[in-house]
Amino acid sequence: MTQNKKKIVWITGGGTGIGKELAKNFSDRNFRVIVSGRRLKKLKDVQKYNKTNIIPISLDVSDHKKCKKVSDLILKKYKSIDIIVLNAATYSPGSLEKINVIEIKKIVETNILGPMNCFSPFLESMKKKRKGHLVFVSSPAGYRGLPGAGIYGVTKSAITFLAETLKLEYDPYNIKVQVVHPGFIKTPMTDKNTFDMPFIMSAKRAADIITKNIFSKKFDIYFPKRLILPMKLLQIIPFSIYSFLMRYFVKRKLNG
Repeated sequence: MTQNKKKIVWITGGGTGIGKELAKNFSDRNFRVIVSGRRLKKLKDVQKYNKTNIIPISLDVSDHKKCKKVSDLILKKYKSIDIIVLNAATYSPGSLEKINVIEIKKIVETNILGPMNCFSPFLESMKKKRKGHLVFVSSPAGYRGLPGAGIYGVTKSAITFLAETLKLEYDPYNIKVQVVHPGFIKTPMTDKNTFDMPFIMSAKRAADIITKNIFSKKFDIYFPKRLILPMKLLQIIPFSIYSFLMRYFVKRKLNG
């Protein structure tokens, strides 16, 4: 495969965790991998894995103008893009009891507006060419209201909703849309958690599962099943039962 014919993937939040490992996986598949994130040093560390295929770009996805500039540069240089992995997110666990509006604004701008800032400049081109692929990294924290999930859960619920909507709207244009719901992954974000995280796995293992399924026909990529399937079941039960169960588990936890 010649340099000009390499497929192009853009991974946001590519400096650490899942994004970092996905960049390695795609570079191994001989993709031209654009990794973006706020910390250029982290991105350059990722680039060391494969200096030929990995291109670091410093970017805060909440900055609409800079996202548009990066998108325009990609289109100008490569004419199109094959896959966009919308992985960048910020995380602030805890109760909504103490609302910090400034912090909430930052999380919403990164987790909801950030993906929109990145994929929207490509939609018209994808529609015209009748090809494209969007991958949203969401979270099961957005399945239903969860004590302690805070504004993070709210934003991830929005991302899942967004992915489902785009899937319905852009199927006729042959634009592939997928959403990822990983369980607990060992990353700098989950290092903030002070509670036990069942079935936690490495970012490398998570990225391997995602990479495998990105090339499948699945819309919803979720893992590990022993954690996510019970959470999916909780989505379909009446709220009165769900509320009772949540109160029971919270009370049990508080009582030790």
